[in-house]
Amino acid sequence: MKKDKSLNDEQNLAVYSRGSSILVSAPAGSGKTKILVNRMMSLIEDDHVSVDSLLVLTFTKAAALEMKQRLVESLNKRIHIVDDSLKVHLEKQKILLNDAYITNFHSFCSDLLSQYGYTIHLDSKFEILENPTLIKENILNQCLEKWVQEKEFYDFYQENYTGYQFNSFKEILFQLDNLSHTVYHFDDYLDQVKIKLYDRVINDQTIEDTPFEKPLKKILHEAFQEAYDSYLKLEDYCQTYGLGFYFEETKKLPAPHTVLENYFQNLKECFNQGKYFSMGIEIEKHRMASYKDVDDSIKETYKSLLDQTKNTFSKAYQKCMPSSIEELSEVLKVSYRHLEIYLKYLKEFQKEYQAYKKSLSYLDFNDLEQYTLQLLSENQGVAQTLYQQFHEIMIDEYQDTNEIQENLILLISRFQEPEINRFMVGDMKQSIYRFRKADLDIFNEKYLTYGLEDNNQRIDLKFNYRSNKIVLDSINYIFNAIMDRRYGGLEYDNDPHAQLNYDFLRKEKCDTDEKLQQAMLRYDQEKRFDSEIMLVLKPEDETVDMIEYEAKMIGKKIHEMVGHLELDFYTGNRLAKYQDIVVLMRNVANFITYKKVFDAISIPNLIVLTKGFFESNEILDCVYFLKALDNCLDDLALISLLKGNYKKTHFDENWLYLHKIENTSMYESLKQAADQEAIDFLNYYHKMQEFARNHPVYDVLEKFIKENEYDLFISSLYNGKQRYANVQLLIEMLKADEGLSLYQIVHKFEQTMTLGIDYKPATLSSDGDAVTFMTIHQSKGLEFPIVIVNQMNHQFNFADGKAPLIQDKNLGIILNPHQKQDLGDFQNVLIEYPHPLRGIFSTVLDNETINEEMRILYVALTRASQKLILTGGLKEINMIEKWQKQVIDYALDASCHLLPATIRKSNQMLNWIMLALIRHPDFIQQCIDLSLFDEKIKNYYDLDQVKNNALQLKLYQENTMQLNTCHSKFHTSIIDVHTIDEYIYPTSQIENNDRELYLKNSQFNYQNKAPFDKTVAVTSIIDDGNRFFERDGEENESSMKATDRGTLVHLFLELYPLDKELNFEECFQNIIQRSLFNEEARTLLNQYKVHLESFIESDIYQLMLKSSYCYKEKEFSFLNENKQIIHGIFDVLCINEDKITIIDYKTDTLAKNSSDELLKELHQGQMYYYKKIMKQMFPNKEVEAIVYYLHIHRYVTL
Repeated sequence: MKKDKSLNDEQNLAVYSRGSSILVSAPAGSGKTKILVNRMMSLIEDDHVSVDSLLVLTFTKAAALEMKQRLVESLNKRIHIVDDSLKVHLEKQKILLNDAYITNFHSFCSDLLSQYGYTIHLDSKFEILENPTLIKENILNQCLEKWVQEKEFYDFYQENYTGYQFNSFKEILFQLDNLSHTVYHFDDYLDQVKIKLYDRVINDQTIEDTPFEKPLKKILHEAFQEAYDSYLKLEDYCQTYGLGFYFEETKKLPAPHTVLENYFQNLKECFNQGKYFSMGIEIEKHRMASYKDVDDSIKETYKSLLDQTKNTFSKAYQKCMPSSIEELSEVLKVSYRHLEIYLKYLKEFQKEYQAYKKSLSYLDFNDLEQYTLQLLSENQGVAQTLYQQFHEIMIDEYQDTNEIQENLILLISRFQEPEINRFMVGDMKQSIYRFRKADLDIFNEKYLTYGLEDNNQRIDLKFNYRSNKIVLDSINYIFNAIMDRRYGGLEYDNDPHAQLNYDFLRKEKCDTDEKLQQAMLRYDQEKRFDSEIMLVLKPEDETVDMIEYEAKMIGKKIHEMVGHLELDFYTGNRLAKYQDIVVLMRNVANFITYKKVFDAISIPNLIVLTKGFFESNEILDCVYFLKALDNCLDDLALISLLKGNYKKTHFDENWLYLHKIENTSMYESLKQAADQEAIDFLNYYHKMQEFARNHPVYDVLEKFIKENEYDLFISSLYNGKQRYANVQLLIEMLKADEGLSLYQIVHKFEQTMTLGIDYKPATLSSDGDAVTFMTIHQSKGLEFPIVIVNQMNHQFNFADGKAPLIQDKNLGIILNPHQKQDLGDFQNVLIEYPHPLRGIFSTVLDNETINEEMRILYVALTRASQKLILTGGLKEINMIEKWQKQVIDYALDASCHLLPATIRKSNQMLNWIMLALIRHPDFIQQCIDLSLFDEKIKNYYDLDQVKNNALQLKLYQENTMQLNTCHSKFHTSIIDVHTIDEYIYPTSQIENNDRELYLKNSQFNYQNKAPFDKTVAVTSIIDDGNRFFERDGEENESSMKATDRGTLVHLFLELYPLDKELNFEECFQNIIQRSLFNEEARTLLNQYKVHLESFIESDIYQLMLKSSYCYKEKEFSFLNENKQIIHGIFDVLCINEDKITIIDYKTDTLAKNSSDELLKELHQGQMYYYKKIMKQMFPNKEVEAIVYYLHIHRYVTL
């Protein structure tokens, strides 16, 4: 097998293995994108596979574009060093690359439906409905208006609900709707739920072979094991501390030890005989404890262990085990009848929703996958075409695949024998999209079975190339202690393939033992990159905003690092900047608190949000201006315009109040005002209305913004760049709707905002030096030198297990039963009973939540390349003692890296972090010397017990260290809020003479990230410079707009064949008679015919004819240096052996004597960008751009 010296052994296997499906388990930072690109390159170069015969599926467009760009770079490197025959092949791949299926799932589905959707009667000109939530809500409300008139619905609703708000009913229906889009063949799934869950219990009166039998056994067995472990620890504890009463009976009562021994023996027998309904055994009475001369701490520990021993199993049994099979059967009968009714209304709602989308040619993201499944299932021709086209299917982030996506892939790969090999790359520890129904079982099943058979292979990448060894070892230390298959969903400490490993050979050039020892010594001595835990201690009996204090604490730490902490980079060392730091949060709830704190202490910052475009103030200002211009009687819009921060229209609020006439519109009040300000405004307003009648809406808005210096105003505010980018994006949206009138634009915006459709703001690309805020989910796939993970004490959300309807793909669907009863003086009272299976379902879902939260923590920590900082709040100082005590109580297991399951079941990440660190030498030493606490805490509290516990833990601290954790380093700080109040931050950068303006502008509230689109058109980022040039006065414009003329001319030239033998007149007539053109279009093209014929006779057309390859209207996508996806279309692209020519024809109406300098200047920006893109794709070729001005029959070369 071929080997690449720049890759390690496992990476080489992943790149060069052939002949089987391959699962690559790629931990964080192991280079999975590199592997994917290298494998594509190897298939192209070594196997002579064409790039368009590879199906490469990612989960984001940006990931697909990055992959394409890296592939272009690899092709460019190889082209100039390979032989001629291979060079031709590689050159061809670059041409094919834009049309290759290297894309995300939704784009792949969209492309297939656009191309083949007609075969399933789907309009190929559909639009994607990105956020249908409020549209669905609106349609369901309309359905409810109809349903409430029906007796069946009325009776059902009365039986299950009180009042007429319908919120609970809608919540259940939306839950079922969401489930229906994530399960393959939903109707078949419902049939299986009925047969295996409901019919099995109701008809056969048994729980055997039901979907919940296995999880029920697992829950009870785990609870039994925990209780039995407590029993053994209690026995050992009583022997160690001489608690003889535990083993001694009295005349009347047996010893506790005897009673508990019998209890566990009886439970074991029930387990062995499968008598689950007989396990609710009560523990017999036993003698009381005798605490004479027993220390209080020993007494408390005894009570705690006894309570755990007695109650752990009984609590789990009472929660999860139905009281009887008869009761369970009756409840299932009632709940299934209700479920059937919900499903009936679900189908009616979905029918209405589908009809709405069909009427407007909308598809949502669920439709894309469902229709594609239908397309591939029903139309064998499409599946066969794709099967014949693709040589291999590659899937990135495979751990995030859901059931529908998996089946979509299989419909292609397994269309017939032999199946298409699949190359699947992912990491189970980074599966964090359960809310999108990502199914980790899909990856896990292959992880456990691949490599056991000849027709597939599993490859484990083992080295992390992102982070330094201190970061890696610190993460390993934490996860060795907390993650296993029970909590986290997979083994960590017991699976060497799961752990993070540092590659000394490739990162440190340690090719000898001596160099390795030197590197190890350097890490022994390194102190800069110690992982830090910083906790704010909440004072007793005080109400404070802990989030704000945590933000202040982090702010001080940032100030200490920026300009002082030396970071290591491949290009050399430098001091930390703000842009090196990211603050990761579990959700966006506290972004604004952090922003206010950081602004106040002069830390530049950038917030990455995922929604809020139409809620931002500057966009609302622009929309209200357009509404006011469209309808002078819209008081809300007009008053907003009058009160806005505009140079020509700003009015004082008191003035407006005094001049507003009661029961009269604001517009009429202004007309009647004998005031020069009002007269001036109305004159300006009417001029703008007149301008709007003759110009596109984007021109109107641009004119208003410039004349009123609104762009300067928003730029002067905090987040000025982001606000300005918001407005520029709005203008680009208006340009895309250039054909719509002002009224149509306003109506469209009103609909968009009423229905709650919003646009995702992308990260504003900026060269500024700023700390970034983002959620952990947003950070996935990224890396930062310094990562601060905050709010570690944030409580997990266990809502799934508490919902009225609980559903799980494997268990099924259950509803709480309802019944009306008379209670004393109250008649017909609606009572909701807990479903007997709710305990099993909620336990399974809660455990899944805990597992995913642990994986989310892993994703957060593995973003750091050089330093980790974890922060949170501490409600009470004795939490340190409690964590220590939990570990000490399980001293028998202290030599194990993995902590006992009993103490790992948590509702917050902070518990995991602190329990893991309790045994770390650094933490133990800090507890002993009390450097853990700030001075105020030392003065307030007695910390002797913390020190004593640490001395006890020190006896076995070394047992927790191993090779891949030996350089884990932690420094913990617990800080009192009063200490934070005394922090002194660097002086604000705002000068005093700017203070008044700053304070005024800071009142302009802004809570939304600017959406500078990740995907933009080339023309939207180019300023074509001088837009005012001399017109040819001899020729009048057509009644049709210039933009329509340009579109028609481009379409005509696209259709005109590249054939020098054609008769122009005949070809012209054949083209314009096609149904693509209406009479007005034909008239315009006839008027323009002389210009078109001149072009066909020109040197430029001859150049096109002679080119080796000539492409018309060639689309392209490109990832620029700001990580934006740039889209565009080349009018003509000519490719020859040594030169690439870009031809762009323009229909601008120009003076015939325009200078060459002017002609070049007009589109120089656009052509520069086009050339830059092609030069990056073809660095060894000369690239030229030609702009042909059809109107004056001239061209210029740039």
